[in-house]
This record gives sequence, structure tokens and C-alpha cells, in this order.
Amino acid sequence: FPSHDTLPNLTPLTTYYFRAYATNSVGTSYGSELNFTITITIGSNYAGGIVFYIDSTGQHGLACAPSDQGNFQWGCHGTDIVGTSTAFGTGQANTNLILSGCSNRPIAVSVCDNLVMNGYSDWYLPSIDELQLMYSNLHVQGIGGFPNNGYWSSSQNDPNNAWVMDFLNGTVFLRNKNNNFYQVRAVRAF
Repeated sequence: FPSHDTLPNLTPLTTYYFRAYATNSVGTSYGSELNFTITITIGSNYAGGIVFYIDSTGQHGLACAPSDQGNFQWGCHGTDIVGTSTAFGTGQANTNLILSGCSNRPIAVSVCDNLVMNGYSDWYLPSIDELQLMYSNLHVQGIGGFPNNGYWSSSQNDPNNAWVMDFLNGTVFLRNKNNNFYQVRAVRAF
């Protein structure tokens, strides 16, 4: 193929085999069999969203929804959701804690939990550390269509406040959980 042609609809982490051949009046001659594998990269469309983290195996990571889910309250102002964490890898557990400890709806986590997008229904609200990776690996690189707004994390600080990531300048700050000015962007693990 010329260098400007692409092969559409190939699946990442799949090995493709090919060989060249030529046919003329004498017969058909085949070249050597070659292969290639499509790798998953930061910023690629995979697993229903945009990849912003890949683990050391190159096969698992996190992807965010390709667009925002809207502006919602974090929910349950004054209620202590015990056990949420700011750490990377805790967004799903945080989401589950909030869903079981807060019956207000719709709120940031319920919108993520109820999301069905691109064939996937296991979305959640990211922890603040996961949001920071999304900011640095996608937004700073001009990927993902993020507006310069604050985004809710699933990381509570106290019964009244939760952590927000500002996509304008990368700062992290606390906001009152009943504030509905902040965006929601769901993520999922693959």
C-alpha cells in the first residue's frame, strides 16, 4: 500500500498476517508471510472511549467517554461517604461507595453508572488522581474535546466537599458537593 493509505476497522491487540503475490501468464508467486499488531496508544479510540492510561502489559488501562455527560451535583451535601480515596485505581470503588451511601439522583456518579455508550455500560466517575492523568495525557495534548471547566472526581474530602480538577490550568481544589457547575466525564477500565 502507498504510505498514505490506511486499513480501516482493524482491532487493537490483534495480529494480522499478510503476504504479497503477483500473478502473470507463468503463474502466481508469493512473497514471505509478514505480520503486524495494532497497539493501543494514549489518545486512541478504544474500549468505547479515548484511552488515557495503559498499564505495563499494553493490554489494559482506562478510557474516558468521548464527550462530557453534563453538569451535575456531586450529591448528598452533609453526608459522609466513608472510604472514598483520591488514589489512582479507586474511581470504581469510590463510585460504588457513593451510589450505596447517597440516594439523591441524578448526581455525578449516577449519571456515569447509568451511562450506556459505544456498547459499554460499566462507566464510573474517576478519582481525582485518575482525572489528573486524563488532564495531562489528553487535554494538555489537545485530545478529547475537554472545555476549560472543572470536573468532579469521585473523591470526597469531607461531608460537605469533594475534589474538582480544573481543566483550564490543571489545579485541584475542593468544592461544595451541592454545586452543579462542574462537568462529569465518565471513565471505564479495559
